[in-house]
Amino acid sequence: MPIVLAYHGCSLETAQELLGGSPFQPSMRDYDWLGAGSYFWENDAVRAYQWAQEPRRKFDRRSVVGAVIELGHCLDLTTQSGIEAVKIAYSQFIAMIKREGAPTPANVDPSTDPGEDIILRRLDCAVMNYLFEIARTAQESDPASQPYTTVRALFPEGRRLYPGAGFRAKTHIQICVRMPEQILGVFRIPEWQREELAMPSLYGRP
Repeated sequence: MPIVLAYHGCSLETAQELLGGSPFQPSMRDYDWLGAGSYFWENDAVRAYQWAQEPRRKFDRRSVVGAVIELGHCLDLTTQSGIEAVKIAYSQFIAMIKREGAPTPANVDPSTDPGEDIILRRLDCAVMNYLFEIARTAQESDPASQPYTTVRALFPEGRRLYPGAGFRAKTHIQICVRMPEQILGVFRIPEWQREELAMPSLYGRP
């Protein structure tokens, strides 16, 4: 059960609450990339801060907190077994909604900028949540079956670093924590690290 350091971008008020012992509030939006849960950027405080800076966040003050996360029974989409599990779940999900006559969710990019990414991932979110429900149901009939406690995935994101590049400016590893007990602790970004990363004040006066 690997332990990783990851970072959560948020408002200054939320950072203060988390550092004071308040629990992380899971995101339940229908377009979350990895389904319902609390989101973190693995080993990348700067990317977490960039996310908090985006205008659509509408934070008066931006901040970042670090977290120690035990992955536990992780659905790891950097592995073939994790990828295969999602592929199978997609097939079963599509078959289900066809039986029900429901519309198929879609991943869409609301931006008119062709350099942007697919931000609203309603299809991916629906498939992931369907997979989690399958795992939860399996545990009810088989106590030895384990639900997923976390999800981990690599996302190539952002503009290409240069023409023809295979590297993108905002590529990151994202972690979605589904079981709050997997978060072993929360910490401030050390002052030396904040200065080294050229980040502004995160917890005090601007």
